[in-house]
Amino acid sequence: MISQAAYISLAAIGAGRKAPSALVALWGILLALALACLWPAGTAQAAGGVPQAVWQDNDRNHRRSPPQVKNQLRPPQVRAGQLPLAPEAHDARTARTGTQLAAGDAPVAQEGQLSLLGQGDWRLKIVPAAVSNGSMVLLGDIAVLLGQMDPAQWEGLRATPLWEAPPEEGKPLQINRSRLSQALRQALGPDMAGRCILPTSLVIQRGGLVFREDDLRNYVVKSLTPQLAAMPGEAELTDFRLPEYIFLAHSQQQVQLEPGKLAPGRVPLRFAVQEADGTVLRRVAGTATLSLWLTVPTAAQSMNKGDALSAQSVTFMRVNAGQLRDLPWDGRGGPWQLVRAINAGDPILQSDLASQLMVKRGDVVSLIFSRGNLRITTQALALADGEPGATIPVRNLQTKKQVFGIVKNGNTVEIN
Repeated sequence: MISQAAYISLAAIGAGRKAPSALVALWGILLALALACLWPAGTAQAAGGVPQAVWQDNDRNHRRSPPQVKNQLRPPQVRAGQLPLAPEAHDARTARTGTQLAAGDAPVAQEGQLSLLGQGDWRLKIVPAAVSNGSMVLLGDIAVLLGQMDPAQWEGLRATPLWEAPPEEGKPLQINRSRLSQALRQALGPDMAGRCILPTSLVIQRGGLVFREDDLRNYVVKSLTPQLAAMPGEAELTDFRLPEYIFLAHSQQQVQLEPGKLAPGRVPLRFAVQEADGTVLRRVAGTATLSLWLTVPTAAQSMNKGDALSAQSVTFMRVNAGQLRDLPWDGRGGPWQLVRAINAGDPILQSDLASQLMVKRGDVVSLIFSRGNLRITTQALALADGEPGATIPVRNLQTKKQVFGIVKNGNTVEIN
């Protein structure tokens, strides 16, 4: 805001009159202060070298000066399972991709041509989590070679120092994507850094061990293979949702898998990080989908309730047990009849069948009493349903008394 004296001085200068020297000096001071307030702060940072504020926790730290953001971190476990895009952004990009595919505008890889790298071409994939065993982070600690490169050249690149390792051993620190890109450009140069495929962030630890998502997936499959082999049919694990990484502070710590109940569908998984004495330091959750493929009897044609089940009405199909609401029929026993209508191709479940020889409540059956050489036959009313071998109550139509008998077939109940 310009003071009254400065305004008078400006008016005098504009009119061609000589302003007093005191007013001219005051105007110079005010102009310098105004320029100092309007000039963007932080434009005179020193260039070159690895950035002092390599380690930080999120993008908000870009607005702070290096002394404030240096070594301000958050635990890397917080990032496990986060998506690089917001849900609405992910949905929008998915919709655009679907539109391109429908219109034939998006290039689709042909069978056997999934690699996007040409002959002799290469890229460096920066992993999301890594361990450095020295005082400097080397390119080989955080990068995986994709494509083709001379082995001697790659060995030389692997030993390229990038920046100082985290100061404290066993404590993972995080670099966000933009700071990682800046540090790689300063350490490798624009051309080499342009060949790097960057993750959303890089978490690195000095010393210890790291299990990345691929390691955890292989561990789950190896650990559960004996139990899966004991299951009927063909079992497979798919749709893994695992932590992006798990760090161990030293080599004496270990990761133990604590699986939930193995049943078709979503299987809960827990990874317990244990100290050398067995103490559980923390647990990290994950899931996988168990698909159990079985060959089961299915309906060869549509059938109604009460229809008899014959060999011509049954076929066999391979189905996922996770889609079955009950145990499938094992193909044994009978003769059977349906207790509900089913469509062609539907699996035949045990609960869908009832014996054709069963006695139904309200049926009039032959009640036989046998004791030694004595055998008496009379008529009785069944008071409950019962398959052969079941004991049901019946009422003697002559004496009106209720007794219990064993079902022999669809029209006979015997009292021993």
